[in-house]
Amino acid sequence: MSSQNQDPEFTFNPHTTIMYDVYISFEPHYPSHPFISLLSGALKRAGVHLFLDNYMKPKSKDLILSSVIKGSRVSIVVFTTDFACTTWSLKELEKIMEYRSSRGQQVVPVFYEVDPEEVFNQTGHFGEALLATLARTSTNQAKVLSYRTALKEAAAISPRFLTNFRDRSNTIDSIVGHVTSLLDSTALFVAEHPVGVNSHVQDLIQLLDNKKSDGVFIMAIWGMGGIGKTTVAKALYNQISHNFDVRKFVPDIDERMEDFPRRWPLGIIEEELLLFLKEQVATKACNFDSTSVIWWEGIRCVKVLLVLDNVRSEKELEVLPVTCECFGPGSIIIITTRTKHDQFNETGINHVYRLKEMDYNECVELFSQSAFKKATPERTYADLINRALEYSDGLPLALVAVGSVLFERSRVEWDSVLERLKRFPLQDVWQVLRKSIDSLGYDMKQMFLVLAYLSHFFIGMDRNDVTQILQKAGCDVVVALKAIKGLEDHSLVSFEKDKFRMHRLIQDIGREMYLKESSIKPQQRPYDVFLSFRGKDTRSNFMSHLHASLENASIYVFKDDDEEARGENISLSLLKAIGESRISIIILSPNYADSKWCLQELEDIMRCYNNQTQKVLPVFHHVDPSEVRNQAGKFGEAFEEFIKKNPQNKVKEQDWRKALRDVGSTAGFVVQNWRNESEDIKKIVEHVTHMLDLNELFIANHPVGVESRVKELIELLKSHQSEDPLLLGIWGMGGIGKTTIAKAVYNKICRQFDGRCFLLNIREVWDQDNGGLHLQQQLLSSVYKTTKIKIQNIESGKSILEKRLGQKRILVVLDDVDKLEQLNALAASYKWFCPRSIIIITTRDERFLSWLEIDKRYKMEGLNEEESIELFSWHAFKEPRPRKKFATLCGEVISYCGNLPLALEVIGSHLFERGIKEWKSVLNKLKSIPNKEVQKKLKISFDGLSDDKDREIFLDIAFFFIGMDKNDVTDILNGCGHSAGIGISILLERCLVTVDTKNKLRMHGLLRDMGREIIRESSPTKPEERSRLWHSEEVLDVLSKDLGTKATEGIALKLSRMNPICLKTKAFKYMRRLRLLQLAGVQLKGNFKHLSTDLRWLCWHGCPSRYTEAKFDQRNLVAIDLKYSYLQHVWKKGQMMKKLKILNLSHSEHLTHTPDFSYLPNLKKLILKDCPRLCSISHTIGHLKRILLINLKDCTSLRVLPKSIYKLKSLKTLILSGCTKIDKLEEDLEQMKSLTTLMADNTAITKVPYALPRLNNIVYISLCGFEGLCRNVFPSIIWSWTSPTNNLSPQMHTNLDLSNLVSIMVSNSSSSHAGLSSIIKELPKVQNLQLECGSQLNMSGNVNLVSSSVTNFKELEAPSRTSHVSNMNTSALGGCCSEGYISRSENSLNIILIRMGMNCLITKALIQRISQKLTSNLAGDFLLPGNNNPDWLTFSSEGSSVSFEVPKVNGRSLKAVILCIVYSSSSNIIASEGITLKNMMIINYTKATTHVYEGDTLSSLKGEDWQSVLSNLEASDKVQVVAVVLGYGFKVKETTVYLIYDDPIDQTMKQQDEGIVSGIDMVADENVTVHGGDEKEEFKLLRKRKFQEYDDTSSEDDRVGDV
Repeated sequence: MSSQNQDPEFTFNPHTTIMYDVYISFEPHYPSHPFISLLSGALKRAGVHLFLDNYMKPKSKDLILSSVIKGSRVSIVVFTTDFACTTWSLKELEKIMEYRSSRGQQVVPVFYEVDPEEVFNQTGHFGEALLATLARTSTNQAKVLSYRTALKEAAAISPRFLTNFRDRSNTIDSIVGHVTSLLDSTALFVAEHPVGVNSHVQDLIQLLDNKKSDGVFIMAIWGMGGIGKTTVAKALYNQISHNFDVRKFVPDIDERMEDFPRRWPLGIIEEELLLFLKEQVATKACNFDSTSVIWWEGIRCVKVLLVLDNVRSEKELEVLPVTCECFGPGSIIIITTRTKHDQFNETGINHVYRLKEMDYNECVELFSQSAFKKATPERTYADLINRALEYSDGLPLALVAVGSVLFERSRVEWDSVLERLKRFPLQDVWQVLRKSIDSLGYDMKQMFLVLAYLSHFFIGMDRNDVTQILQKAGCDVVVALKAIKGLEDHSLVSFEKDKFRMHRLIQDIGREMYLKESSIKPQQRPYDVFLSFRGKDTRSNFMSHLHASLENASIYVFKDDDEEARGENISLSLLKAIGESRISIIILSPNYADSKWCLQELEDIMRCYNNQTQKVLPVFHHVDPSEVRNQAGKFGEAFEEFIKKNPQNKVKEQDWRKALRDVGSTAGFVVQNWRNESEDIKKIVEHVTHMLDLNELFIANHPVGVESRVKELIELLKSHQSEDPLLLGIWGMGGIGKTTIAKAVYNKICRQFDGRCFLLNIREVWDQDNGGLHLQQQLLSSVYKTTKIKIQNIESGKSILEKRLGQKRILVVLDDVDKLEQLNALAASYKWFCPRSIIIITTRDERFLSWLEIDKRYKMEGLNEEESIELFSWHAFKEPRPRKKFATLCGEVISYCGNLPLALEVIGSHLFERGIKEWKSVLNKLKSIPNKEVQKKLKISFDGLSDDKDREIFLDIAFFFIGMDKNDVTDILNGCGHSAGIGISILLERCLVTVDTKNKLRMHGLLRDMGREIIRESSPTKPEERSRLWHSEEVLDVLSKDLGTKATEGIALKLSRMNPICLKTKAFKYMRRLRLLQLAGVQLKGNFKHLSTDLRWLCWHGCPSRYTEAKFDQRNLVAIDLKYSYLQHVWKKGQMMKKLKILNLSHSEHLTHTPDFSYLPNLKKLILKDCPRLCSISHTIGHLKRILLINLKDCTSLRVLPKSIYKLKSLKTLILSGCTKIDKLEEDLEQMKSLTTLMADNTAITKVPYALPRLNNIVYISLCGFEGLCRNVFPSIIWSWTSPTNNLSPQMHTNLDLSNLVSIMVSNSSSSHAGLSSIIKELPKVQNLQLECGSQLNMSGNVNLVSSSVTNFKELEAPSRTSHVSNMNTSALGGCCSEGYISRSENSLNIILIRMGMNCLITKALIQRISQKLTSNLAGDFLLPGNNNPDWLTFSSEGSSVSFEVPKVNGRSLKAVILCIVYSSSSNIIASEGITLKNMMIINYTKATTHVYEGDTLSSLKGEDWQSVLSNLEASDKVQVVAVVLGYGFKVKETTVYLIYDDPIDQTMKQQDEGIVSGIDMVADENVTVHGGDEKEEFKLLRKRKFQEYDDTSSEDDRVGDV
């Protein structure tokens, strides 16, 4: 049984610690519904910690989040008619009701457009859905009863919340209020295992009990991320909240700031908090008279407990109510923060409680609860537990996370996980900790990175010593002190008893960030070796010799000679040099340990070694390793003497002893004999060379063009942002340089990895005996530097590689892969590899990259011309430029090589030190017989073709079809019995052919020659035995001697048409399998019956016949190409040719008539270009039901097209350009439903047919001087129809943007008003016109075509600014859903208003505001209303058009559009008499539609008439609204569009009257911000008025006075 027919399984993760206030349960296909989105958004804004399972759409996995439901305080169940359609919802409800019964969980039922009684009784549509689900899943009776009981119980819970689409806003408010009240009466969840929490709570309670004042007490709980601040705050809240009148816990302020980066979340949080407090005052402030003063005075009368959780910045402290004056006596404000702000003192915070790391016993208990699910650990894991505790360093978040990862794992797995955590930490923990780092400024962050990177040195150091070292490193002392203080405040460093401390995980993050930044710049990690030594012991002899030998071996060494300048402490630069070296060589001499400097170096080096960030090689110079290890002998005496003389270093003694023990136990070299030092130094250098693994791969003697391509690939690698392994595919044809580039990239980046391997020539090695096994062994040995692990067979090798490769960050290159089984054996999955590993694959076949889902692809291209010359010259002349006398021949060779590096190298080397005659001889030979070495390399791709048919396709293309249209070749080869579509695709993937931008097949010249050579080699001395003939001399020899055989399948003989030769048709008699025949400059005499009936392609340029022979059996021909022929008629007597798809008779000067097309029923392409005597097209052309292309270009005698041509519904391209006598295209053109391209320039056609816009699929037009894509051309054509008398040249139409055209003023004559009216007269009964441009054009009878007329507009006179409004006609047009206004003011600014859509309070209010603005405007200054109201959005532009993108406005729909046109006029012009709104156009570029409206019928349109327009405007549509205004002396200054949405405006307008604007209810996407005016000023005003906004009882005068 499939999973979809089974009941989903509930699972409980016992170590899940996630906890939520509310869980929302809904029907699985419902998460994107606006109601769910609005409800969840409202709950979040109310501070509710919400779980919404909207990541499972639909919920298809057999997994119910039982632990989340169980851990939530309230469950909201949203019932819909489809709720019972899946067992998922029923099972979830069953579990919710179970927890209601067993755990007292609160349940809130919501009924969205479903009757509660239907749910309770399981009747109606709800009951039908339930029955269908139960029947479909074959659920047992016990389960059915359980489901029905859960439904009944849930539907009976009070209160019930019933809602639908219209009243959902009010219902959501009620739900949120009810839920928050439930949460307020319920204790906050603290933690699953609140270890150590109670002690902190008791400390805090005692602190609160000891407070000296009864006033407001403000306290901050401060500590690093993950330390448990929120947990302690919740526990404290639960303990003391009952003592307060009003209590509120505001969670996750920091996270909410991140969730709403564009919506000013502080204002939202503050507003929600104020709203909550206002509601509390109404019920809790009993002695407060709310009618006498503003409400917020009442909050000062009540005792409040307010917890602000996770406050991030000082800005939040400024905005949120954190002051002593806000609340009543005894109130407590608690802030949790990871940053101790300077604002604390200004805010009046009474106490800052620092939360520190757990002690050892607490760590053990909490870790055990997560790892073992009990308070005490397993003794057998003791050593591993200590490692986990050391890693977590007392941080509760890390203890729980690490313990959860280790739960139910074996000791071996524990060891592996803990080892892995050193390199790949838990990202969830790091993300929490990184927030503090990411909030730092640049200077402070750089200081942090340095301190973190060198923290192992600074830890335990006095504050003053840290400052001094930073000062010596160039830091200003004041800056250093300030930076350290800032880092301390951000909980990133601390000073315990004035000793520097940094949490271990913070150190790890800082080091990782430092190294990551350093790795971007190679110079940041410049040293191979750091030398640590005691100068007076070793400097003169051994040290100097070792240093010189290392440098001679190209090893870059850091050696500090400035011992005299050394101070009391090691310098910062020296510490960085240690950290940035790959190996440290420690020369342990007898007096090494009597130097504090050396001991500090040693300690730092060994820390790096123990952290696995550096290799260490000790050299025991005249001391025994045991003396160092045990601090004994002379070495120990020196150390003891140093400690005795320097008692101040006693604190570091144990650290140094540990470092000495560690280095003394590390394998190294013992140098005791002075005489053998040179031999010892040689061994040391050899060992260091091996440790550094300096054996780089050889790239090339002359790596021309390599550097630029390597740079491109490195950038490609850097662009990969994910931590996952990266797979990079490099593909291209053979010899293009894939391996060379892969080697260069490998050398460039290999040192960044823990292991690396370059598997060369996998294709060749794989085919050898045990080749696959050898490759697996080589991969394992190279990565792990060992041969001890033996692989028995390929399958066991896969298992070993899968386990081993993931343990290191590695670089692997798989070179020349050509089989999927190779990838399966060496790199079968991402899961094999460690995060941030890189796997590079080179291949000739792009398919492998698709199979592996490669992250990045890089296609290798040939060298450019300059690079080709240089590479060839290096091999041919051993210098970068060719010698002058060889310059011409060099050009020929490079042209032959086609910029292929392999060919340039091979042929260049072959020509080295040869003379000009030899060069010419070699070139001549290459034209017929390719170079063997090059061909062998290229032939690999051909041999790799598994299907013989694919090989045949390649050979046919190589011989005949290079440069031909890919679709034509496909048709021809399909006619030959090949599957050419898939075959050509395979050749493309193998880089054997390419397709250019004109869809022409291309092939590298060397590949072409390789294909021809394959055929030549099949019969080197007998051309007649070859399958294909192309060499002219050989073809002539075979045909002239009648040597043809049945082996011949294709012939190409292309000679000069100026001097044709004559051959007999009898020469083809025995070529029974001839499929492809290409002739040029050839005359054939004799009986054409000798030509093969298998012939599929006949290409005969310059055919001398007047017509083709009747005896020539052409029934099987797929393509006929008779260009430059002497044909007058194609066939004297027609014959049925059902297979013919292509007929090309171009440049046939004598052709007068086309053939009878009824004999060619399947013709797809008809090309009759440049047939100057062709005077008629057969009416039978209408029979071509499958025709796609007709090209009649430059047929200058053709006067008319047959009517039947317009019936070709399949035709996509019609070319008539240059047909100078064709003067008309019929309106029947609209019957060509599939036409996409029409090219008819340079004809006698003077008028664009009105049928043209009715074509559904037209894309490209070249007609009457209009040329381009239809979306660009049609506006100009429409304008040419609208204003036929304008004097713009046709050429200008193609370049003018529509917005420019409409701003041109046309004289006020009758002709200028003709416009589209003339089109309407030619289209009877058309009321509306819709032009759809682009790929979807349509002229229908249901789109509005109207023009404006001033007689149908209301006239509003706006008097001067010193007078009041008078004589204003406000009567509405009866029954109109669109209105027009012309408003005039004496200062020469005027407006035209057009309303499209419904008439409502919002539109009336907006129009009134616009008219008021006009009334009060100053001379020359007119400011229209903007986005200061949540019920409309505004878009404006200068001139006669405005463009905009329709925004996405959640939960609201577009109901009306108002167009406002502002224009100016001369003082002696009357606005209503001199201007005409000729047309209005709405162009939707996204949907490619144009609506054109004529003004004099705008007022007659009904609501339904506008519906098609408004419904056509959808989110993200790019729209342009254009007003075509005609009139003398008028200038359009501005055009504005208002988009009006459907919510009632009563409340909004009330707030607006009070000067308060709220945009909360309108949620726009990132492209649109809903706000009004200056945000800063507006926010200040909003803050001042927050309290009065909610004062429903105070009078308007009181409110104004208070402000």
